[in-house]
Amino acid sequence: MRIHLTLYRDGAPRRIDVDLPPAREAGLGLTEWEGASVSTALQVLQRTLDPRIGYVLSCRRGLCKVCAMRIDGEVQTACTVPLHDGITIEPAKERLALLDTVVELSLVRKARAPAAPH
Repeated sequence: MRIHLTLYRDGAPRRIDVDLPPAREAGLGLTEWEGASVSTALQVLQRTLDPRIGYVLSCRRGLCKVCAMRIDGEVQTACTVPLHDGITIEPAKERLALLDTVVELSLVRKARAPAAPH
């Protein structure tokens, strides 16, 4: 399974194409990658390719939205999107990229915070 991944390091994007190891060899009890989540693939890549790969993961159910990233051109939660061959993974917003797929969330949360009552 091939993944097109854009990582932000030192303020610049770097696109890499990576092939996941065979699903049976990943140590996750999977027989194939189809249907596994994007966040699962990022975990495997961090363990097998580069331990510095940055991503955020929390609830694993799509509720908290901290794992949001641009997947195939659409901002989605990595924990709920199933993998497919040739998938493209990028930070949700390029201008908010901190490291790899991690974006600055405090600005988003501040913009969404309810206004204080007068």
